[in-house]
Amino acid sequence: MQLSTPVLLLVFNRPEHTQKVFQQIRKVQPEYLFISADGPRANHASDAEKCLQTRAIVQQIDWKCSVNTLFRDENLGCKKAVQTGIDWFFQHVEAGIILEDDCMPDESFFHFCTLMLREYAGDQEVMHISGSNPCPERCTQMESAYLFSRFPFIWGWATWRRAWSQYSSVFQDLEETWNDPDSAFTTLIADSTARRYLYDKFLRTRDGEIDTWDYAWFYTILQRRGFCITPLKNMVQNIGFDRLATHTHSEKFRRQPGVDPLSTIEPASRTNKKRRNMRIENAFFYASQKSAPGLLLRKIAPYLFFKPLPARPQQPLAFWNLNQFMYTQLSMK
Repeated sequence: MQLSTPVLLLVFNRPEHTQKVFQQIRKVQPEYLFISADGPRANHASDAEKCLQTRAIVQQIDWKCSVNTLFRDENLGCKKAVQTGIDWFFQHVEAGIILEDDCMPDESFFHFCTLMLREYAGDQEVMHISGSNPCPERCTQMESAYLFSRFPFIWGWATWRRAWSQYSSVFQDLEETWNDPDSAFTTLIADSTARRYLYDKFLRTRDGEIDTWDYAWFYTILQRRGFCITPLKNMVQNIGFDRLATHTHSEKFRRQPGVDPLSTIEPASRTNKKRRNMRIENAFFYASQKSAPGLLLRKIAPYLFFKPLPARPQQPLAFWNLNQFMYTQLSMK
């Protein structure tokens, strides 16, 4: 049976990686396939040919399929190319699955996303469906087939137009959110250094020092106290750990869990309890952001790694506080 859920494939200049991901897409034969390709870089001689080879893969579609392409002539870069590609996708569809050219999914990933997109279509709190789980070994004791988290993993994911329409790349009120003791950002994880690590990433992305789109999506979800669905098993393998990668150069990314197909999700294995498991949330941070040893160095000498924190606004002395102070002083006499 053909996959009815629309699929967006984001590509650039890696035909070998794209071919492997395409082979997995071919197995489920989506009825609607969207392909967004960034253009070649002017100062890279091999880009033009590599981009052509990558785009030629669309000619291999041998099933009945509505194909939409967005092939750019100029290079927009990782951040803008992905963001505008997803914008274009949701101009045409209400909900869909998103894959980058180095995220190779198991077939069960497509069915899991399709079921979750249908199950939570009307739930405004749920904003993201992940296909990967960076530490499934921490989730083995859970009864349901998936859990709710604040962490949006993007190695194969899905969402709705209603959620993506809230995406903003400007990190509105970032400093105020950091200083707000009741914000979802402040309560994300207990370790203050871990929170500062993420704040620093958000800040550097906003200021153009990091060319990526996903931290803004993470911040958007936090700002709205949204939930992300994460399967208990990992269904996507990232195959892009090489010299061609933009961000995944670190050895820590090579230690990703193996792909473990998720069996059919029966109604009994679903959950409507949107509760965060802080133990697993902590594990998600260390597995996807920064390891405990790396965080320790930042805890010891934060000034070597982080930008300065914003000053906390001074609270004016309210009139009732002054009265309370005078009452306390009089009572002590």
